[in-house]
Amino acid sequence: MKNYKVLILLFFIVVNSCSKEDEINQLNETIVNLQNDIAQLNSQINDFSSQVNQLTTQNNTLSSQVQDALTQNNTLSSQIDDLNNILNGFQDQIQEYVAQIQVLTESNEILESDNNSLTTQINNLQDQLYTIQSQSAVDGLYLFNKIEILEPPFGGTMWDLPDLIKSSDYTIYSTSSYQGIETRLFYDKSIPDFINYPAHVYKVNFGDNLSIDFEIYTEFTLEEAGNIEQKYAPLIGQLGKDLRRNIKSFEFLKGEEVASAQRTDDLNYANITFHTDWLTLVETRFSGDRTEELLIHESAHLSIDPYVYGQQGWTDAVNLDGNYLSTYAKDNPNSEDIAETFQAYIAVKYFPDRISNSLRDTILSVCLNRFKYFDSLNLDLSIYK
Repeated sequence: MKNYKVLILLFFIVVNSCSKEDEINQLNETIVNLQNDIAQLNSQINDFSSQVNQLTTQNNTLSSQVQDALTQNNTLSSQIDDLNNILNGFQDQIQEYVAQIQVLTESNEILESDNNSLTTQINNLQDQLYTIQSQSAVDGLYLFNKIEILEPPFGGTMWDLPDLIKSSDYTIYSTSSYQGIETRLFYDKSIPDFINYPAHVYKVNFGDNLSIDFEIYTEFTLEEAGNIEQKYAPLIGQLGKDLRRNIKSFEFLKGEEVASAQRTDDLNYANITFHTDWLTLVETRFSGDRTEELLIHESAHLSIDPYVYGQQGWTDAVNLDGNYLSTYAKDNPNSEDIAETFQAYIAVKYFPDRISNSLRDTILSVCLNRFKYFDSLNLDLSIYK
C-alpha cells in the first residue's frame, strides 16, 4: 500500500513538473509572440511615417497653388482620412499590448527584465506616433480622431485649456531702457475711456529686431514700474514674432479690470491694457498661471484679427467647421473667435506633448479648417519650434 501511495505521489510530481514546464514554455512563447507583434507594428509605423511624409509634401504643393482642382483636394482629404484610420488602429494595438503586459505582470508570469524590455518597446512606439503627429501638424497635415461635437466644448479657452506656456520656456527678450516720464494715451477700463496719463516709459527690445513700449502709469513708483517691466518683458518675449508685430505698447494701471486690446484701423495705435490687480488673479488661478495664455489671446487681437476677419477664406473656414471652440467665441464671432482659437492652434501645432490626445482630437474636430487658414498666413511662430 505504501509503495502504491509513493507511486501516486511520484506521478503527481511528474505531471505537475510537466505542467509547469508547459506553462513556462507557453509563457515564453507568449512573450516572444508579443515581441514579434511589437516589432511588426514598429515596421508598420515606419511605413506609415513614410506615407505621412509623402502626403505632407503633396499637401504643401497643393497649398502653394492659387487654385487647386476640387478632385485633387477631395483625393487628398480621403488619403488623410485613411491615414487617420491607420493611426487610430496603431493606437488601439498599442493599448492592447499594454493590457497584455499588465495582465502578465499582475499574475507574476513575467520576469521584470522582460517587463522592462516590452514596456520600453511600447513607449518607443508611442513616441514614434507622437513624433509623426506633431511633425505633420507643424507641416500643416493634421492627423486625429474626428469626434462629432455639436456645441462649443469650452466656456473660454484661456481658462479651460491647459496651462500651455511656462515661464521657463525660451524668451527672445533682449534689453530694455528707461525713457523717463512722458504723457501717453491710455485706455482706462475703470472709466472706461481713453485718457492721457503721465507714464514711466520703457523701450523693450527683442532679439528679432522688434520693440515695444511699456507705459506704466505714475500711480506706480519708479521702483514698482521697474519691477513690472522686469516681470513681464521676458514673458512677452515668449510670443511668436507675428504675434508681437503690431503691438505698439503695453499699458499698466492699478485695478481689477480685465485686460483689453485697442487699435485704430491704421494700427498707429495698437495697445494692450493691463490692470495689475487683475493680473494677480490671472497668475494665481487655481488651474495654473495663465499670464502667457492671456498674452497670446490679447496679442492675437492686434496682430491676427486685422488680417483675418472679413476675409472670405476665414468665413469659409468657419462655415466648414460649423462650430466654435468656446461659448465666448460663439457669442462674439466677429471679435473673439480668432483670439479664442489661436491658443489652441499653438497648442496643437507646437506643444502636442502638453495636451492630451483626447483634447487634441476635440480641438481639431472643431477647428480643423480654421487651423488650415492660419497655416495659409505663413505666420512667423518659429519661437515655439
